[in-house]
Amino acid sequence: MNQEKWKIELESTPWWLLESFAGVLLFCLLAALLLGRTRFGRQFARIVRPCLQRPAAAKTAALLLLLLLMVLVEVRISVLNTFFYNGLYSSLQDGAVEAFWFFALINAALMAVKILHTVFNDFLEQVFMIRWLERLNQVLTDHWLAHKNYYRLHMRRHAPDNIDQRIQQDAQDFIVTTVEMVRGLINAVVSVVEFTVILWGLSGVLTLLGVDIPRGMVMFIYLFILGATLASVWIGRPLVGLNFQNERLNGDYRYALVRVRDHAESIAFYGGEAAERDNLRRHFARIIRNRWRIVYRSLGLNGFNTGITQISNLLPLMLQAPRFFAGEVKIGDMHQTVQAFNRLQRALSFFRNTYEAFTAYQARVERLAGFLCHTAHQDPVRLPQTETARGVLSAEGLTLYRSDGGILLADIGFQVADGDALLIQGPSGCGKTSLLRALAGLWPFGSSGRIRSPAHGHTLFVPQHPYMPQGTLRQALCYPDLQPDDAALHRAMDGCRLGYLKSCLDRENDWQHKLSPGELQRAAFVRIVLGRPQLVLLDEATSALDEETEAALYRLIRKELADSMIVSIGHRSSLNAFHNKVVCIGEAACT
Repeated sequence: MNQEKWKIELESTPWWLLESFAGVLLFCLLAALLLGRTRFGRQFARIVRPCLQRPAAAKTAALLLLLLLMVLVEVRISVLNTFFYNGLYSSLQDGAVEAFWFFALINAALMAVKILHTVFNDFLEQVFMIRWLERLNQVLTDHWLAHKNYYRLHMRRHAPDNIDQRIQQDAQDFIVTTVEMVRGLINAVVSVVEFTVILWGLSGVLTLLGVDIPRGMVMFIYLFILGATLASVWIGRPLVGLNFQNERLNGDYRYALVRVRDHAESIAFYGGEAAERDNLRRHFARIIRNRWRIVYRSLGLNGFNTGITQISNLLPLMLQAPRFFAGEVKIGDMHQTVQAFNRLQRALSFFRNTYEAFTAYQARVERLAGFLCHTAHQDPVRLPQTETARGVLSAEGLTLYRSDGGILLADIGFQVADGDALLIQGPSGCGKTSLLRALAGLWPFGSSGRIRSPAHGHTLFVPQHPYMPQGTLRQALCYPDLQPDDAALHRAMDGCRLGYLKSCLDRENDWQHKLSPGELQRAAFVRIVLGRPQLVLLDEATSALDEETEAALYRLIRKELADSMIVSIGHRSSLNAFHNKVVCIGEAACT
């Protein structure tokens, strides 16, 4: 009899897979439609939608369908396992030797299929997650670098915190958790249907308080598990906010550590170890306080879940025991009941058991979606009228606004033509650097008036602290996309008094910290000579140099870029000799 049941189940497997596949696709479609009406669903879609665009959309869909099929195969193997154990233990009880060895062979076949399924499923999941991570990382970095968002967000008061963490850690954790939860959810839904059918067939009349309930075991199990799930949600609900806070606080602490590393020399000169230690301890103390809140809340949730699990281990045997002692079911039926109950209990408890993980996942979704929202929708700011003009830089009635809407600079006007050099002077803090940022199109808080300047690709902004990317010295000097031959590069290095570094051109190092401030500023002048821009904006670009070296560099660029326009900010009177025009920003402009 059990052999016949097994054969029927095995022969129906292909049709079961086909029907279940169609049913799960319909379920996923309905779930997506319902989820799209929620805030969480809209946040999830904001993250996922850009990753599903062509040309990889077809491959992604194929991988998703294969992974879906793997989930169904896993459930089907579990269903067949319950019938296998029923037959095996029933054959032992009946003393049926032939049936026992039949099911022993079935066990070997199921083990082989299970091993192949596990290996293939793990491979498919890794392929899917790696390709998704590649695409999501591209989307996030593109959003961050587009329209100078990396700069504008840095300047805003209410910018997303710890963007590096969102791109690197949150993206990877989001993908892994999404795959695990979607797989677990589909497995749970299909398992609920399949193992409810099995338990329905094994269930008889359940007598409670003198009342006979047909198929009562199934109803009792459902009420028990659903009640436990609702209680678990109620206990664990505060974990959503606590986990979100945990992500933010850890990111703040990591940023504080990075600042110590990046400003190690300044901290050492100041003797600021004690102050930095106090600052790091404050950040870490916040993490610990929040962590204790998570621990206390998790204790109740974990204790409740453990209690429910322990009760579940004996509950199916207790419910089925009266029928076994009455001779209505065999030991194989008892074993199948326990297996089916455990699978049903696991499926119905899916949300209860993953609730804490889901709270952290929800916080991660909010962080990624918030980042994409900030980079996609910048707050509108007032901008001056801009016009691209070759051979001229002019400002008419240019006014810059602070972040609070107040006026920083008012009614600035000047004009520079090819071959001119303009020096902007004024007291510290009056807005000279802000003016240069506005001319370069980088002022984020709004401005008005009119600006005429060369195209963006023909303008070079040189800050007081030049940036050196990772890589070789050659790559750093030619940043971002200069491609000079060796002779031109060597001449520029000699002219900028960096000739002694020519032997290091193809050596990788942390040049940002390896070079002195003066060497970094001379490296920036190498880029000026190599790039030959129409317009050079120098923001105290020689502040770390002695006056003799400063003079040599200005003579070099005035000679090499004789037809270019140069706009400088500086406090030294010696700079006047290299500029034919001066704009003074006085105290009145610093209102």
